[in-house]
Parts: sequence; structure tokens; C-alpha cells
Amino acid sequence: MPFLDDDFVDMRCDDGSIWNLYWGDEVELVSTSAAGHRIRALGHGGKVRREGMVKPSAKFRDTALLRLSMIDVQQGDGLILETPGRKTIFIDGGHNKLFARHAAFRFRGTSAADPLKLDLLLVTHGDADHFEGLNILQETETDPDIDANQRIFLAPLRYYHNGMVKRPGDKPDGTARKDLEMLGATTEVDGVPFVTGLVDDPADVPEAERNKHFRPWVKALAAWDARTRALTGAPMIRRRVDHLSADAFDFLREDGVTVELLGPISEPTPAGPGLRFLRKPPGNADMMLGTFPPPGKGSWSESHTINGHSIAFRLRYGNVRFMFTGDMNQESMARMRAALPDAALRSEILKTPHHGAADFDMEFLKEVGAVVSMISSGDEGGSDHIHPRATLMAALGKASRTTPAVIFCTELAAFFKMRGESTDHAPGTGERARYFGFERTNYGIIHIRTDGERVLAFTHSGERGTNEAYRFAVSANGDIAFAPRPVSVSAPKVP
Repeated sequence: MPFLDDDFVDMRCDDGSIWNLYWGDEVELVSTSAAGHRIRALGHGGKVRREGMVKPSAKFRDTALLRLSMIDVQQGDGLILETPGRKTIFIDGGHNKLFARHAAFRFRGTSAADPLKLDLLLVTHGDADHFEGLNILQETETDPDIDANQRIFLAPLRYYHNGMVKRPGDKPDGTARKDLEMLGATTEVDGVPFVTGLVDDPADVPEAERNKHFRPWVKALAAWDARTRALTGAPMIRRRVDHLSADAFDFLREDGVTVELLGPISEPTPAGPGLRFLRKPPGNADMMLGTFPPPGKGSWSESHTINGHSIAFRLRYGNVRFMFTGDMNQESMARMRAALPDAALRSEILKTPHHGAADFDMEFLKEVGAVVSMISSGDEGGSDHIHPRATLMAALGKASRTTPAVIFCTELAAFFKMRGESTDHAPGTGERARYFGFERTNYGIIHIRTDGERVLAFTHSGERGTNEAYRFAVSANGDIAFAPRPVSVSAPKVP
């Protein structure tokens, strides 16, 4: 099947409506005439989504693109990567139902007998805003309160994570756990504690020792593993990875995609590989400036440790490099920068660390030198962390390699429409409450598509067919050339 080779193409359907298509969308060419091309727009698995006409000037290509989408999950991360060889990777899944809703729409038509074969399910670290949404995704299979088109069935071939399983906040005797007790066994080396209770399979940690998010997670993994075994005859690979796991992404090489695992950086200890405990940074202007207190200052922090040791990697397709950082913080970025030469960080596309938090390393951002920075943030869901921070936004602009440069944020790419005053039942009262309502007309999804040289970066708006989009080319030595504007092909006129 061919793929579209213009950035934006409008297809006029037989009912007169306009269907928006994008560079790299797969289509079936039905016929060609002076009036244009009749095509079928295809979804996952070759399923026909719409049929209609595009102008004669529309261009086609024979090869697929690498496609990355950052899903608006409000507070958290959720990304989908699709390779030219049709491999699919989920990177995190947010903390609510939004990732599951998008995945069910995008990969519609799955079932227990015909699931989505997921080449990799990668959870960068064990905070709930990165994987609780995957628990919800698995629950869609049996949830009686949702429609069939909101269900998605997976058969993951691989599950990678950083090896840390968070403990409950309280011990069985009711006393609160200290930070150094929240991530399992530790080993001290030269006065520094290291997490050494790392596991390949979270199920190896007793249920009572898993927090409330990891308990259903183990059950979700078991359900997916059973389906993968039935589909392939082999179990789902469950693996802890770190910067030494050189073979973890070899399955992508046949697609022309290479991956360098950069973190977490493990270190040898008497108890085996360990991840260094990190310290809480100062909550003042020093942190805003991306500096860190002198060694030995600041208390040991469970949250900064699990964030800082997110799975981080640089992916390359052709000339284009993507930097994935999870929730890395200033201390972990500085350590990575010290451990790796500059060339290992340089990337055109940056998944901005930790939703735009102020705890960042300015020199790390400079070494990456991103052309496009992607930030996943949101005010909703009960967590308001003031992301993205103003200092981080300014730092991304200053660290960008080029002018122009692009900074996308899921929160800023979302659109709402004012609906005015309404009434609804007030929870727990039986009475009707008045409120001023808004309707979300667009979630702030961010798309990156590339053939290894040309890049299209875009978001949608609240008006169908209106996008913020940028197109540029990347040379073999990393030089950037922006096009004046993306190429758009409007819909044919009504006959």
C-alpha cells in the first residue's frame, strides 16, 4: 500500500464531508482520473477508515515513516512510537483513562482473539502518573460500563522497566516508612546508599510489599502474559534495563532504528548492581537555575531517586535523533552528562524531562540542543505541580540549537469551548449545583513524523483541519533547514 507524501491532505468523502490526512498515512489507491485520486484511508491492520477523493496533485510514497505521538494524559507521560516496519511501542501510559481511550481509538477493532501485538511496553519508572493508565487500559477488556469501541486488547512481547518497585507508605505495623525503605533493599558504599533490591519481574516482590498501584500492575502483566503465550507460544519478556543493557533494542535494527540506552546508570556494589540514592534539591532559586547543592547536602529522597533513574535513551532513525528522558532531574542529568561524551546526547527531538519541572540541568539541555522539545503536562487530575515551569520554558529556548526552534506542550495545545452556565447533581447531596461549563474540543496531542531526514512536527486545534505545524530537514552532520511552511493539499471541489 502507498503512503501520503504531502504534509497535510484533505480528502472529500462521498457524503461531502472532509477527512484530514497527514504525511505518512497509509492509503489504498483505488483509481486515478482527471478529477483526482480515489483512495481509502487505512487504519491499524489495514482496516478501512474512510474512502474519498484527493486532488490530482497529491503525492504518494512507497515507504513508511517513523511516527511518535505524545498523548495528552494531563499530569504524566504517555507516548506511542510506531516504526517504519510496523513495530509498536508504548512508553508509559499516564495515570487516568485518557491513554487507554486514545489507544482504543487508534488501534480500533482489537479483541481477545485478535489483540494488538505490542513489540514493547516500556515503563520509564514506577510513579503512578506513568503507568496507572496502563492498569486502566488492561481493565477496559472487562469493564462493563464502557462501549466496545473503548476497549483495547494487548499482547505485549516485552516489558522493560528500571527494576524499582515502590513500597506502601506504611509498614505492616502502621509506622511510616522512611525514604530509604521505600524502594526495597539498599546497600551502602562509601556512605552513599544504593538501591540493590532490583527485580526483572515486579511479581517477585511480595504483594504486601507493593504499593496500591503495583498490586493491580502485577495482575495486568499476568493477564497480558497469558495472551502473549497463547498468541506466540512464548512468555512476555520481563526485564530490568540500565545503561549496560546493550542488546535490549536489537529487535528494532531491522527497521533501521538504533537505540542507545543511557540510563539509569547502575553501579557495582557488594550486593550486585545498584542505583544510587539521589538527594532532594533545594526549593529555592538555585533549583530554578538548574544548580545543585554541594555533595553531601540535601536529604536522601525516594521520589528524586525513582525519577532520576528513569529509563533514558537516544533513538536514531536516519539523521534524526530522539532523546527520551522520563522524569530525570538535575542530579541525574548532571551525572549522565559527566559519564557520556557530548555526542551521546545531541538530539533533534527532546522528550522534556519530568513534565517541565524546574529541577533540570541547563548544561544537559545545551548538550542535547533540541530543535523540537515536547512537554507532557496538565492541571487536571488532582495534581497541580505548576508544570511547565517558567524557568524551564526559558531554558529550552536558550538551549535550542536553531532559530526558529519549537516547544510544544500538551496542556498548551489543548482547546476548550465555552458552554456557559449549567446545572448538575452535586455529588453526595442529591441537589443540583450551578457551574460555568467548558467543553474540551481537542486534547493536546503532539505528533512527530520523519523519514530519517525530513521531519514534520505538529499539533491539532479545536477546529478540525487547523494545525500548528513545522517542517524541517536534518542533514547527516545535524544541520537544520526549516521549510517556509508545510505542504497542504486542499480537498477537491464537489463535482
